[in-house]
Amino acid sequence: MIILIGGEKGGTGKSTIATNLAAMQAIQGNDVLLVDTDKQATATYWAITRDENESLIHVPCVRKTGGKIHRELADMRMKFKVIIIDAGGQDSVELRSAMLGADKFYVPVRPSQFDAWTLENINQMVEDASMYNEGLRTFVFLNLVSPHPRASEIEEARKYILEYPNLILSESVIRDRIIFRKAAKEGVSVYEMDDMKAKAEIESLYKEVFS
Repeated sequence: MIILIGGEKGGTGKSTIATNLAAMQAIQGNDVLLVDTDKQATATYWAITRDENESLIHVPCVRKTGGKIHRELADMRMKFKVIIIDAGGQDSVELRSAMLGADKFYVPVRPSQFDAWTLENINQMVEDASMYNEGLRTFVFLNLVSPHPRASEIEEARKYILEYPNLILSESVIRDRIIFRKAAKEGVSVYEMDDMKAKAEIESLYKEVFS
């Protein structure tokens, strides 16, 4: 299975989600590969930091750039059971190419109008990619949500997402918790830490992605 984490807007936590899901797969004993196509190389630095701690389970990570990633994914699929791609936050040739090879595409967004406006282009990108990858399924989920949001904030964002025919609303909601940033600095996942609320949220998304 190839899972793509990406979007058109930066700062929505894509690398955090990709690295957490990859670490959870490795902890579960699954054959997983983390693919970093983001020019900022956040996932790569996370993996390097993780490898410096010998007590942590290794998460294989490779860097790939350019517009032929979908062809390379076909070869990777033969070697790894699960591939998780961190494609970064911009409309790039890497993102569009990865969409041609992915099974599921997850787009994290903040519950804000600025993030919501990007969904129109994402919806069109998915429609274009589906001409060549008919099996692609695209999900949008709320990420970096305030731990104390207004009751209407999440519902308004969800209603906006539902307006787009090519996007599936995910039930999972990930809140903006300091523990996610602390885990990233240490090259770990929140699944390996003691914050039960954060663990419950990432486990909910994990189960949804890999069900």
